[in-house]
Amino acid sequence: MAQQGVDEARRAIAEAGVGEAELFADLLSLDAIGELALDGSTATVIVSLPIADVGLRDRIEAELRDALEAVDGIESVSIGFEPEAADQRDRVDLLPTVKNVIAVSSGKGGVGKSTVAANLAASLADCGLAVGLLDADIYGPNAPALLGAPDGSPTTTHDARIVPRDAHGVKVMSMDFIVDEDDPIIWRGPMVDDVLHQLTGDVDWGDLDYLIVDLPPGTGDAQLTLVQHLPITGAVIVTTPQGVAVDDARRGLEGFAKYGVPILGVVENMHTFVCPDCGEEHAIFGTGGADDLAGTFDIPVLARIPLDPSVGTLTADDAEPPGIDVPVIGRLSMPQTREERTGRLPPNALREDGPVRTNLRRMATRTAARCQHAVVRSDKD
Repeated sequence: MAQQGVDEARRAIAEAGVGEAELFADLLSLDAIGELALDGSTATVIVSLPIADVGLRDRIEAELRDALEAVDGIESVSIGFEPEAADQRDRVDLLPTVKNVIAVSSGKGGVGKSTVAANLAASLADCGLAVGLLDADIYGPNAPALLGAPDGSPTTTHDARIVPRDAHGVKVMSMDFIVDEDDPIIWRGPMVDDVLHQLTGDVDWGDLDYLIVDLPPGTGDAQLTLVQHLPITGAVIVTTPQGVAVDDARRGLEGFAKYGVPILGVVENMHTFVCPDCGEEHAIFGTGGADDLAGTFDIPVLARIPLDPSVGTLTADDAEPPGIDVPVIGRLSMPQTREERTGRLPPNALREDGPVRTNLRRMATRTAARCQHAVVRSDKD
């Protein structure tokens, strides 16, 4: 009898399409219900999907309550969130302990691809997941600066494997740790292939739920190496509303599709700008770019991130060291935060609430859902 009640509850969730409006698939088709149990008139549900955005979590929780409280015999609903990443189980020798590889790509430079990759990694790590960020943009490595990773050459393990740096719970590996800051990187294709092998297979990543790969712009050697040697769960395409950026993003998207890589969605950066003086919203770079890509390729828009000066602000303004003034004794120092010690601000997704943070964390939630959907579909195939 209890199992019949559970089955009815699952049907109610499916029929209500819980999560579909926000995540582009309902929780059941995402295999995101980790537990569903009935104890008398109380239903207990555990949502196993990583949900970085509080607003999305609240809406999903409300939808679940509405669906389950409509079932005969259920009078109260208890909902918990225990983030768990789907495992595509298609491992390779280069990355035997990584569940999912997510590529972040753009057709051209200057669209904020690295910013999206860094904030995606930080948001997922903030959910409690094990996350790594591979800065494969070897010609312009920016991940360490965006995440505030410590400078200097990386250390190695006893078996000569490179130890990635840790920043905000994200394991980071980048060419920026290996080459001098001002050295130009001028490499041909075979050298690109070799260094990407080193940055993946020779790094002690440990067990990871997600490895986010920040690719260089375009459709060159790095992309080809990635799709040929790593089991990519899916790709996130970054663009701005501008026609040139959209055209280049389309070529990059088609390149992934050619190799059968699922496209998780498109992120439109620099969507609009809100004037701080008049408060009006301006579409400085035009409109509709992401929608054009989404409509052509039947993929969702994961987020529209506004243009905000804070995105490019990496260091904190000089401020008086934390402490208290004590008569006679003078000023007593207080424990400093990580940001105060390093002078680095955290990624925007971890800063105070605002439109940029909200959209970045919403993007992370939707990317995790699309990644999980790709894994579920591959298991069925």
